[in-house]
Amino acid sequence: MTETEWSALPNQRYIYCSDKYLKASSCSEGVEGPRREEGLEDGGVKEDRLKAELALEYERKMKAAAARSRAGTVPEPEDLPVIYVDEHIVVVNKPSGVLCVPGVRLQPSIADVVHQIYRCESGDLAKMIVHRLDMDTSGVVVFARTNASLRTLHDAFRDRHVRKKYEALVCGRVLATEGEINLPLQRDHRHPPFVRVSTPQSEKEAAKAVEGLVHAGYKKIMKKKPKPSLSTYEVIQRETYGEEETTRLDLVPVTGRTHQLRVHCAAMGHPIVGDPVYGYMGEGAPNGGFEDNVMNEAAPGRATLEQQQSIDRVVKENRKALCLHAKYLALKHPFTGAPMVFEAAAPF
Repeated sequence: MTETEWSALPNQRYIYCSDKYLKASSCSEGVEGPRREEGLEDGGVKEDRLKAELALEYERKMKAAAARSRAGTVPEPEDLPVIYVDEHIVVVNKPSGVLCVPGVRLQPSIADVVHQIYRCESGDLAKMIVHRLDMDTSGVVVFARTNASLRTLHDAFRDRHVRKKYEALVCGRVLATEGEINLPLQRDHRHPPFVRVSTPQSEKEAAKAVEGLVHAGYKKIMKKKPKPSLSTYEVIQRETYGEEETTRLDLVPVTGRTHQLRVHCAAMGHPIVGDPVYGYMGEGAPNGGFEDNVMNEAAPGRATLEQQQSIDRVVKENRKALCLHAKYLALKHPFTGAPMVFEAAAPF
């Protein structure tokens, strides 16, 4: 739905405020070492492939452990930050550092708390999940309480009939007041399980890496083709963090890829403040995957390493969370069809 179409409809607007929702009347665990798979031959090419695959497995486990060590405690039921609830949907303001849905080890998540309080028609937590936010990202999330609502909302997200807006604080001074970032994304074969900007060279390297994998699961993940990815941004204001320049942005993920906004910001030379993966000395590829010589030419006004290091020092001192927040979600109610807007202010 276009901006014009939305503006012509009488939106029902819900804004999160402390521990209630308001309807606006006018509108680290230990990491096991890599284990050898049974039945693999020794020697030659197969042995080299096995070594590469074991290294990949170990790196994935290390990064998963790092993520678990960052995970915060889920809110108690009485502290759940609810924006809106009715018999069809629940909308909450997810804190940063909390899993949106249960992880592979069934770590507690915001979805568990929502299900505990509000339940759903099927009794199955998985059938409440409409979409999700990264663990490190805070903001508006909607859950379904009926099977019909789940199907309708899934269709709306898939067909891009939902409008989303994020707020981010990024390193350095973004010179243009607005713009778009149109860069395809792929799974990062060097830094699994994260993603990076896709280039002809990275695609060749990924294809070669896939050839050397034996494990079917890794092969499936790494074999996925790059996906077109488009984000737009607009400067809200320029400010400082510590002693360094930062820029506050409105971000819109036109496409909805994994870690899209985080990688796109890093790729334009302005990683998001507090990003433990794509920021300064992060777990993923720096610069969204671009080499420094490319960045020097394409983004001469980017945040310098010195700036990023200085900001990172203050982030660690203040135990600052990732400064990325899903602040706005507009959709049609899955049962009534009424246009609805849900908002929550950024906590940074």
